[in-house]
Amino acid sequence: MTHRCHWPTCDRRVPPRMWGCRPHWFTLPIEIRRRIWAAYRSGQETTKTPSKEYLAAAREAHEWALAYEKEKRAREPAPPPPRSRLPDQPRLL
Repeated sequence: MTHRCHWPTCDRRVPPRMWGCRPHWFTLPIEIRRRIWAAYRSGQETTKTPSKEYLAAAREAHEWALAYEKEKRAREPAPPPPRSRLPDQPRLL
């Protein structure tokens, strides 16, 4: 049994006890990771009863990841505009 990594743009599958895949877990700031671990209770993924503290830490991690992805997209250069061919231009192969 697995679930999808909680990182907004990730489709990797991870064991239920894990918040996310290794690369995204270690992208989170250490403070958020510590809050998640401090609030995690063994078996919560089976009983489906995470604490309010765990849910708050997981929500904080998700919001941080969304902001991280938004900032990352803002830093990426815009793709060049598509080139148009004039009707009388021959097509080069």
